[in-house]
Amino acid sequence: MNIQGIAKKAVTAAAITVSAVALSTAPAWAGTNGHAYTDFEDCGVLSCTTIEAGEGFFTANGDQWKACDLLSDGDRVIVEARWVSGGATHIYSATAASGTGTCGTYTKDIPEGVTVNLKVWHQNGASGTPKDVTSFKGVA
Repeated sequence: MNIQGIAKKAVTAAAITVSAVALSTAPAWAGTNGHAYTDFEDCGVLSCTTIEAGEGFFTANGDQWKACDLLSDGDRVIVEARWVSGGATHIYSATAASGTGTCGTYTKDIPEGVTVNLKVWHQNGASGTPKDVTSFKGVA
């Protein structure tokens, strides 16, 4: 066999090996993160300003959601996570109740690939009426 034939076979063998390794290494499930604000309009004589009272996050890696208080108004911020798994609806909340700049987190193992429906809002006190509710989603 000549040198060109040997080189061609070596390149072909290397390409097959690389392809086999690339195809056999399946990536881990990558979920989808989510993020939203609970906000409202504060209108004056000439214009309106959007006020962000709170912020909600869903982090797929670790199945964690977080509520953050952004406004010094005495309200708490809540993120509610809801999903269906094993024939049951699961509902858990994270609350930021300690004032502006604070966050509350909640972590719960959620089966991979499950859609998590989340809502973020602010309210006055533990039993207050939810205000400025915003919905968002994530995938565990």
